[in-house]
This record gives sequence, C-alpha cells and structure tokens, in this order.
Amino acid sequence: MVIKRKWIYIGGGGVLLVVIIGTFLLVRPKPHRFDLSDFDSPDSSGSGKKMDSDFLNMLWKVQQATQLPLKINSGFRTGRHNRKVGGVANSAHTKGMAADIAVTDDTMRRRVVQEAKKAGFKRIGLGRTFVHLDSDPDKRQYVAWGYPSGTKPPFNPFA
Repeated sequence: MVIKRKWIYIGGGGVLLVVIIGTFLLVRPKPHRFDLSDFDSPDSSGSGKKMDSDFLNMLWKVQQATQLPLKINSGFRTGRHNRKVGGVANSAHTKGMAADIAVTDDTMRRRVVQEAKKAGFKRIGLGRTFVHLDSDPDKRQYVAWGYPSGTKPPFNPFA
C-alpha cells in the first residue's frame, strides 16, 4: 500500500491570512441559541421569529454568564396582546426588542440584572417575580423602574 502525501505551500502572506481567518472564526460572536417559540405572543404562533437578533444575542450573553436557563414570561407581543396585558402603546415588546424573564428570588434577580448590564442592556424593569430587559434605542437609556409601573425599583443598576 502506497500513501501519497500532498503538500500545499502557503507563502508568508498566506500563513498570515490563515491566522487572521482562524482568529475571526474563533472570536466572532456566537449567535443566540434560543427556541424562538418561547418568545411567541400567545395570540400568534410563530411570532417569536420577529424578535430582534441583536436583542437575542445580548440576552444569550446573559444566559451564558449566569448559567441559568432563562424562562421567558413575555417576549414578542402583537398589538392586540400588548393592549390586553396593559402594555404601553409603544412597547419594545411589539418591536421584538424586549422580554420579561422569570426570577425565583432576589439573588437570581440581582444576578440577571448584573449580567444584563454587562451585556449592554440600558433599560431594565424590576418586578418581584420577573426582570424586564429591553434594547429599544428610541426610548430613554440607562433607566430602571419598578412594577407596578411607576414605582421605584428595589435597586438601580445604573446608580
């Protein structure tokens, strides 16, 4: 049995190109790995596909950093569902730029909020059993609020 070896010569510039491409492939941001149906509006099957990809990538960073399975209470909302739940008229949920994440206690809430801030979220709502995260650039930034709406948050991650 004869094994033939084939060699490919790559000049000095080619080696540099291979290193650059390899580094890009290793360092580039990994896309989110969420089941988009978890973000569906209850009245519109498949609507989770309307979620903003930048928002999902930021949320993925939160999940990776916390190592917690993030349970989505509310993701994308149709206008009809948003009105039904009392959401504001220009809700980031209707743009696919918001989600309410279930939290079980204050420790989990603080951890999610801390990692959300690191991931780049600049709008954070703090409820007793959930954290609202949104990335709507058309709204006021570096703001935290409590629920019910208009109440002071238990802590302000931007203070």
